[in-house]
Amino acid sequence: MKLFEALRVALDSLLANQMRSLLATLGIAIGIAAVSTLLSIGQSFQRFVQGQFAGLETDALTLVAQPDYERMTGVPPEQARLTAADIEAIRTLPNVRDVSPRLWGGGEVRAGANFAFGSITGVEPVYLRPTMRVALGRFISDQDVVARARVLVLDWPMAQQLFPDGRPLGREVVAQGLSFTVIGVLAPQQNDFFAGGGSALLPISVARDRLNPQAALGPVQVSEAVIYLEDPTRMAETQQAITQLLRARHKLIPEQGNDFSFQNLSQFVEANNNILLGITVFLGVIGSIALLVGGIGIMNIMLVSVAERTREIGLRKAVGARRRDILAQFLVESVTLSLIGGIGGVLLTIFLVNAGAIIIHRFFSQIGIGQHLSIDAQAVALALAFASLIGLVAGIYPAIRASRLSPIEALRTM
Repeated sequence: MKLFEALRVALDSLLANQMRSLLATLGIAIGIAAVSTLLSIGQSFQRFVQGQFAGLETDALTLVAQPDYERMTGVPPEQARLTAADIEAIRTLPNVRDVSPRLWGGGEVRAGANFAFGSITGVEPVYLRPTMRVALGRFISDQDVVARARVLVLDWPMAQQLFPDGRPLGREVVAQGLSFTVIGVLAPQQNDFFAGGGSALLPISVARDRLNPQAALGPVQVSEAVIYLEDPTRMAETQQAITQLLRARHKLIPEQGNDFSFQNLSQFVEANNNILLGITVFLGVIGSIALLVGGIGIMNIMLVSVAERTREIGLRKAVGARRRDILAQFLVESVTLSLIGGIGGVLLTIFLVNAGAIIIHRFFSQIGIGQHLSIDAQAVALALAFASLIGLVAGIYPAIRASRLSPIEALRTM
């Protein structure tokens, strides 16, 4: 039997039992929609989270003023230690392109009657990365650091809270009892979702000497430093060199652990990506269960069809139809039924994903995930291929059963 003839017979059979065919295709459509929608949501959320991590320096080392308790094997150090002189020494090491020291703090920032709680961080000009942009004004300069200028740069969320009128430049704010002049506002970042109350940036010299004067002569003058490398592939080698340098500068004996530690953000991002991938696969498996149930429904429909069309099968065999013709007829019918359901599932997926994106953008626009919610073409293609496979597998047993019917026995069936 030719393919087009088998397809015509299959469509005639499906149209002859419209309600039964509709229910079977509905099961497949729901299964396809479940797989495609859940995979699309998983992929969209993965893109959203990756966007939040886009500003992280995954090609750099992060040095933290905190003892390395995790890898400590000897006597614990007396206290954490990381000074401005340490940073200058690290800058001279091979493979070190630049170092961005930071002194963390936090608290209330007030502008008139408006106030916000967030981080208040001392930084140097190198803090401003290519992925960041100043929307208003300028960023902190080397002159500001040297002169200990009481100037301040706000990120976008904090600027909105403190100055709802949108005119922050040149105005005064008070942070931890000291007044500062706003000289700039950073453009919105993708990872502002994790920024909490926002952040204020000021010269690290002011943060150390004015906001946190005990740090000026203390062992922790820098909370952390992001170390940018010439060659990121030599990260382990550079980390070892920094460790040897700081242990010598801090006069640590061999039995003592490090009074500093490192954070490798690339490992953190990779771990999160693996977790998100696992969640996406899990969602796909959950959706596949619905698709499998739809396949069982198709097998049931095809078995009923074989039982109802026993005389037709016998008549076809009596007039010369071969066993493979009968087999092909029922396989084509099963796959056709599955593909019709698959197309319906794709249309249902388009509706669900687009409706979800509109709802999220309408009611949860501050999260920012709505722009990442989209249909994953690979997920749809995979679901359609799976639907075809389900239709083929579901139709094999009924088709084999139909092809094995004896013409004489079949014609006796009333």
